[in-house]
Amino acid sequence: EDQLSFVKNLNLECRNELIVRLHPSAKILNWFEQERWSDFDPNIKLDFGEKRVIDIIKKSRIVVHSYDSTGILETLSLNIPTLAFWQNNLDHVRDHAIPYYRDLVDVGIFHLSPESVANKINSIWDDVSTWWYSDKVQEARKRFCERFSLESKKPISDLKKVLTK
Repeated sequence: EDQLSFVKNLNLECRNELIVRLHPSAKILNWFEQERWSDFDPNIKLDFGEKRVIDIIKKSRIVVHSYDSTGILETLSLNIPTLAFWQNNLDHVRDHAIPYYRDLVDVGIFHLSPESVANKINSIWDDVSTWWYSDKVQEARKRFCERFSLESKKPISDLKKVLTK
């Protein structure tokens, strides 16, 4: 329902560019996602996981995550314009992580409702880069990534340091 609410609140121009990537196990688990999306709007473009996700991301203006996943860590660490929203607020986040997520809320990366994230997309659609590469967004993104998705040029050496502390 939150995903449908998100899409309902997108401007037509944004909605026409939308690609919904279905969960890889959706067909196996018989979630009827394709049918539900088709009933909602038969013009929504669906991806069934047949293409590599990175190839879809490379062609995207912005990536939206509707659940807390490693995908968020990956797109943030790769500095790909990213938005996120999910239904359980920050209830699943450990206390020490909440300030970092709050930083993402403050700069408009993480949203607490599907309507809010849709409004954000509508407002930045014509110039995502100005918002994304602003100092405040990049600083919040970097703080979050340094804590939760740090990319390393020397992963083996860094892992050795962590394990031998």
